[in-house]
Amino acid sequence: MNQLPQQSDTGHANTEFARAFDPQWLKENLPRRLWRENEAMGAIVQLEIINAWESAKQTTVHYELGFHDPAGQWRRQMYTGFLFPEDQLDEEYKSARKKARMQPAWGRAVALVPEANLILLAFPNDRKIKLLSETQLQPWLQQNLHAVANGGLDGRRWQVQTAKVEMLRYVPEKRFTARCTARLVAPDGGAHELAFIVKQLKDEKKARKLYRDLRSLRRAWPADRVMPIRFPHALALDENSGAVFIEELSGCNLKHLLFEVELAQVLPAVGRLLADFHRAQKRVRKTITIKNELAEVREAIRIIVKTLPDFKSPFKNFYAAFKALSPVGDGIAPVLLHGTYRLNHIFFNAGELALLDLDSLRMGHPAYDVANFLSSLYYLEEAHGRITAEMRRKMAQHFLTGYAEKMANAISPAAVLWFLASLLINKQAKKYVTHSHENYSRKVERMLTLAETVMALCRQRSPGLTLAGLAAVLP
Repeated sequence: MNQLPQQSDTGHANTEFARAFDPQWLKENLPRRLWRENEAMGAIVQLEIINAWESAKQTTVHYELGFHDPAGQWRRQMYTGFLFPEDQLDEEYKSARKKARMQPAWGRAVALVPEANLILLAFPNDRKIKLLSETQLQPWLQQNLHAVANGGLDGRRWQVQTAKVEMLRYVPEKRFTARCTARLVAPDGGAHELAFIVKQLKDEKKARKLYRDLRSLRRAWPADRVMPIRFPHALALDENSGAVFIEELSGCNLKHLLFEVELAQVLPAVGRLLADFHRAQKRVRKTITIKNELAEVREAIRIIVKTLPDFKSPFKNFYAAFKALSPVGDGIAPVLLHGTYRLNHIFFNAGELALLDLDSLRMGHPAYDVANFLSSLYYLEEAHGRITAEMRRKMAQHFLTGYAEKMANAISPAAVLWFLASLLINKQAKKYVTHSHENYSRKVERMLTLAETVMALCRQRSPGLTLAGLAAVLP
């Protein structure tokens, strides 16, 4: 094993941006920058950093502020913060002001905080997504009511009385997911409540692809059989805003229900669900290949080492060994992959499972999805501490047993191990630095140690090891 340097890190690695990650400093100093000239300066009572993302071009932070307006009313406002070097701030600030379309009730739509190298953009402004507002939703819904209601209008002439948008998930400049509700009224005095989900993507082409994929998936299994996979209907598409309107499913995702369901029964069903999904007779253009995965690992290592330069040698050694280790060629034809198969993308309701978040469909070896699920369990244990190592092993065992029961082709454990070693680095370890986790260096070290152990197991290719038995040898 590579011996990694020990570091004590509790915040963001870049000291140039340290103030943008200091809630106390922000609460004390933002009021000078946030309010408009004609507004009384309000005190910020609460400030929470919801998430942070780091890319080669910029660091992005999602904030939620709580304050009292001059009338004493409690207000909450979300902001997206963009961090830039000092010499880029003025230009980026001018660009952000040009793109801001929505003025919040209080405070500026765009605020410059030069002391923190920070530009704040008030939600629902976004530089790349035309975020759907309640004002825009109501007239759009009236014109597209028949499609969104999915046959539930019973022939009456309904009018949209009110429409609301409740944010569920938001990654600035990438995607926005919200729950939409509407109250409908009919001339005869009848009333009807409508609820659905909207997903907005920065690229209109990707939104169109998601809409078409959801519709065509319904034809991906033989028409004379009961469809084995439950997933939401695609209801409508607004290409202008990159918005896909989909059916709202009842239930809750399994990540939130971990301690409320019988895992010995549910996790095998999760494995069988994936095996059924891999039988879909559908093809998409995007593919997972060995060459792609090597490139993903190499790029992840570049990002990690940029933040943790002392780790350059251990990761260089890992990549050299990983590149030399080719997975077993088992002759399995590419199948349709979910692409991000994990607990928070699986809904549970009244004993039934449904599959969500089908944005990342691609073709490839089925071992990729299996390994993706396993790698997500390690992240659940290490990043969030929600499960213990013993619980994670039992969950992996139940899942693999269920998948093995229904898999169309016998997947070699070596193929799963190879993809698992890759994903522990290019998905899980990378997230610790790009999402600004506390103690990220120790967590990155843990993922690298796990990946090295998994890679050693792949190299051994133990005879007689089956997919169902793989959980027993995983670290």
